[in-house]
Amino acid sequence: MGMVEEPLLASVFEERAEYLSKTELSEWTAVTNADRATLSKLKGPGAKLLIGPRGSGKSTLLKQAYFELQDEGKSLAVYVNYSKSLALEPLFHKTANALQLFRQWVLLKIALGAAESLKECQKEIPDDLAEMTTAADEFIKRLEAGAVINFPEHYTTPTELLHALETWTAESGLKRCVLLLDDAAHAFSSEQQREFFEIFRELRSRGIAPKAAVYPGITSYSANFHVGHEAELVECWYRPDDEDYLQVMREIVSRRIPETLLARLKGREELIDYLALASFGLPRGFLVMLSQLLGVEEDESHRPTRPLADKAIADHASSVRQIFFSLAEKLPRYKRFVELGGELEQGSIRQLQHFNAGRASRSKATVIAYPEPVDSKLARMISMLEYAGIIRDAHTISHGAKGVYHRYTLHYALLVEGNALGLGRNFSVGDIISALSTRDAHALSRVSPVALLGKDYADRCTLDLLPCQNCGSPRFSEDAQFCMKCGRQLRSASVYEELIKSPIDKLPLTPNKLHGLLNHTAIRTVNDILMDEDNMQIRQVPHIGPVWSDRIRRYAQEFVSV
Repeated sequence: MGMVEEPLLASVFEERAEYLSKTELSEWTAVTNADRATLSKLKGPGAKLLIGPRGSGKSTLLKQAYFELQDEGKSLAVYVNYSKSLALEPLFHKTANALQLFRQWVLLKIALGAAESLKECQKEIPDDLAEMTTAADEFIKRLEAGAVINFPEHYTTPTELLHALETWTAESGLKRCVLLLDDAAHAFSSEQQREFFEIFRELRSRGIAPKAAVYPGITSYSANFHVGHEAELVECWYRPDDEDYLQVMREIVSRRIPETLLARLKGREELIDYLALASFGLPRGFLVMLSQLLGVEEDESHRPTRPLADKAIADHASSVRQIFFSLAEKLPRYKRFVELGGELEQGSIRQLQHFNAGRASRSKATVIAYPEPVDSKLARMISMLEYAGIIRDAHTISHGAKGVYHRYTLHYALLVEGNALGLGRNFSVGDIISALSTRDAHALSRVSPVALLGKDYADRCTLDLLPCQNCGSPRFSEDAQFCMKCGRQLRSASVYEELIKSPIDKLPLTPNKLHGLLNHTAIRTVNDILMDEDNMQIRQVPHIGPVWSDRIRRYAQEFVSV
């Protein structure tokens, strides 16, 4: 592409903040008042859980907090990314000491992060920290690669690391250590998650302030970890109904998009607002759609048009649904919950279509309300839809004698793609923007889950548990260790080992990239990409350079990590 260098262009549309430099993050991130309040909590004392769905900006805020703390020079900021935690999941099916290995992995990554932070601050690394991290890097790499491994020479406990962090902080002349733990609850192994939060609980003191990024719905906390008491929950998700929402998204565009590309949007600025609203407050989705509108990866010669924006939104809606349906593979025991959750989403779209038909543009509804109390099975379905960003909790509302209802806002891209706003056939972009940005706050559609899913939904919504491998008898519970019939120990399949066998069309590749990989390489599975040393095979595809080959590898890594 002649007008913008590939490396710059790839960074501009990089959706994940952990891959951006300090300068890029500072120059390209629009900080709202709400963001500033969140950053203050992330940089301050006390334990916090930063909660939001995929793509909501959790990593951006954690990295930003890290860089600001470094610049302020008063605290020891330690940033750690645990995105590869699922690679350790097979250990829990093969190794008796898997929890101990996992615990060492969690703790040693923090020690490495502390050493890196002190190095960046140009402070001396204490001898005991240097000794601890000497073999830690190799231990971590081998563990993440699935290699058979022994414990490090010195076994570290959370209490020991807590005291060490306090000592290193004091010796460096700093007042506090802030642990910024990214991708902390991405592992779909509940054992790993529960163990992580036991560690998190033990790494708190007056001088140590742990913060962790978590997902709504699917995060499993330990029995001793009580959200709200052990750690404050801090929401991370722009609200598309906020007054300054469109202004914030426009600022992201003006900060991030080069003038050469921005010029192509001249006279079509409404398309920016269209995609911003369709992103439902998720910056990652907004950047992906913007990239598609501008033809960055496929056809950079075209001008942005309404049909291209519609296509980007439809593709984004499909991507959001795919994130949700991928839970059936990553949480196989909840396969039926995912299937019924898909029915709930489709039924809600139809319900809003019917409700909005004939209503004025300023009174369109985007909210579905279910009567309280919401039963546990429906709550589980809803929480999984929240993880994917398909719905967003809008809290309860009392309708007097009609009862109390719990409200949920549906993802705007799904509403647009499903024509659920009731705008007719020949509606303009302005009509959609008006309907989504000037709605009646009280407009909602009340409906019973039974009306959307049928009377038998509770019976259909059951755990899909693997039978006994020895005699084929069904399991009686998720936590059963031994077969009730033959007495053999029950084993579970490794989610990670199943995921790496997935075909590459499960990744969010553009049609051209997917076609190129299938026709110019022997790559067919996610594992083929992970095993492609130095991206040698990927680089054989025409028009894929070092930047895009790295991105394809990251797509594969993300697929098996979140």
